[in-house]
Amino acid sequence: MMSQVLLVTTNYWPEPTGIAVYTTDLAQSLKEHGFEVSVLTSLPHYPWWKVPSEFANLAEGVAQHESVEVVRVKHLIPAKMNALMRIRFESSMWWNLRRVSQRLLRDDFDAIIACIPTVAAGVVGNRIAKRLGIPFGLIIQDLSGAGAKQSGLRGGALISRIALAFEGSLLKVADSIVVVSPAMRDVVLDLGIPSSNVLEIANYSARRIIILNRYIARDSLGWKSDEFIVVHTGNMGAKQDLENVVEASKLLSCEAKIRICLVGHGNQEFKLKALCEGNNNISVLPAVSDEDYSLLLAAADLLLVNERRTQMDMSLPSKLTSYLYSERPVLAAVPKGGATWKFLDGIAELVEAGKPSLLARAIEDLSQDSEKRKRLASKGLEFARKNLDAEMGRRKYLKWVNSLIESQRV
Repeated sequence: MMSQVLLVTTNYWPEPTGIAVYTTDLAQSLKEHGFEVSVLTSLPHYPWWKVPSEFANLAEGVAQHESVEVVRVKHLIPAKMNALMRIRFESSMWWNLRRVSQRLLRDDFDAIIACIPTVAAGVVGNRIAKRLGIPFGLIIQDLSGAGAKQSGLRGGALISRIALAFEGSLLKVADSIVVVSPAMRDVVLDLGIPSSNVLEIANYSARRIIILNRYIARDSLGWKSDEFIVVHTGNMGAKQDLENVVEASKLLSCEAKIRICLVGHGNQEFKLKALCEGNNNISVLPAVSDEDYSLLLAAADLLLVNERRTQMDMSLPSKLTSYLYSERPVLAAVPKGGATWKFLDGIAELVEAGKPSLLARAIEDLSQDSEKRKRLASKGLEFARKNLDAEMGRRKYLKWVNSLIESQRV
């Protein structure tokens, strides 16, 4: 008899970046290993903070994607985020996930898995598990309590207090918890959760990255072959603090032929476009498709990660798994001693966050040092092959879900 699993998450296909990449891969992997999988999720809204016109057909209701049942709910999508709007967003998610779960979901699941940082997904997932008397597993991709405090969001202290209260209660009632980094594991253990309840599974490279020729890739994108191109991909939000990159671009030598491309979407996108006006060595470009993502990375000379100075331990950027597999060097302007710094130490060039002069100098130095770029690219690829293999990660999740279900049967 097939085991039946419900995944509750507010980020899922067709969202192109962030947590959705991993929740979608998890659901499809479980399906391929013989599970019946349903997903209770939101409308596609991240990183755009609206529903793009091409996904307007994905309305509330039940549908199928890759043989996985997907139950979507309509909800508030705030165009701008502050303390009040975050509370309204979470409340809307909670109300509508709860409402639709009562109306459209069946009651024959063997386990419920919720993925946070959206606290509402955890609260509703736990409620369903408790009602059915079945195991509740929690995947922590991010922590809203720590995140609100560290991200620079207006009113973040208020959100942090509220989120910490809900997250703390969820961590205590979960039968088993997955964290994606050692730093996050430390945070969870510090909240009093027994180590036996916490399993670390690093985010793996769910996207298949193809190593392509740099010149062919540039020709396909219409980029010049004689420029040194730095690429940052993914969300453009408060925690990325991409204003730091804009300031660094102003300090680059005019003779260096360096161009920075910020590729993606997010709630800071229009502000960044305005800041880049009149600066010829930096531009904001739209996100590319999954099919073209390998092409984008291959066209870069240097891949960039940038974080706010306060972003210590709440999460790891999902782009790292793809970056390290691309055989391109990585430069990270991140908080010293934080989760991303620790993760990349020894395999990427690191500079302190929030210091545009240091970032500009590192970009210029690397543009002149091809041997160092080769060493970094090689170290990154070696690390990825050893630690971020997709099949290894999927096997760990499969073992975890099976053990979660078996714990009920013992």
